[in-house]
Amino acid sequence: MQTERDAEIVRWIGCLGAAGAEHVMHEFMMSRSTAYQRLNSLTHDGLLKHHAVLYGRPGMYTATLAGLRWRGIAHLGVFNISPGGFEHAWQVAQTTIELGAAMLDWELMSERELRSMESEYGKLIASAQVGQLASRAKLHRPDIVLSCTGGLVIPIEVELSTKSASRLKAICRGWARARHVHTVYYLAAPGPRRAVERAVEATKSADRIRVLGLEDIPQLAEEQYAAEDQLRGPRSMGPESHADEYQDELDYKA
Repeated sequence: MQTERDAEIVRWIGCLGAAGAEHVMHEFMMSRSTAYQRLNSLTHDGLLKHHAVLYGRPGMYTATLAGLRWRGIAHLGVFNISPGGFEHAWQVAQTTIELGAAMLDWELMSERELRSMESEYGKLIASAQVGQLASRAKLHRPDIVLSCTGGLVIPIEVELSTKSASRLKAICRGWARARHVHTVYYLAAPGPRRAVERAVEATKSADRIRVLGLEDIPQLAEEQYAAEDQLRGPRSMGPESHADEYQDELDYKA
């Protein structure tokens, strides 16, 4: 019999797309043995599916159609993991965990949830139109979306591979025009980071796009808490307190 915690795990993975056992451990503050026990049970019951697609790497779990239906999110669709997309899916899950720890009072939304919400409401919430002509523009959606009660919407791009220069410039121009969102963040590996920085410089979009390393989530959090402060007045915590809170949360979940 499934528990309430099992239901939370299936829904969280279903909304995110895919997650590894270590991500479940940190998100739900479980021991390794407990996490594997629950994941193995949910896989046995057909609510999750385990994917071991890269040699020497731990696998990841996705929600099956039965699991999505169980949690009422079948409209998100079954998430597919390919060998080429494994590292990105893993890093998106890791980044989601770290953002959640750094920004406890902000809401996080996955690309899957964003796609569904924009389809339902018929308007852009955190995506950008890429292309000069609106009639021929394509939508570009971020990997993660952060939002706060003050109204800030922060798209997060997780960049592990280098896109073509023309593609990156087109995306940067799209973000520069997307006035329905606040600052756009690229959290990038070293090589892709340099490529994104060149695209940002070429399109003169540095006032709209911040490019950081994958390890720079504390900096992102401090910048956006400061932006939130400007919207609704001083908070009870200063920048140093936010950093301390983030570290305390990571230590606790570890």
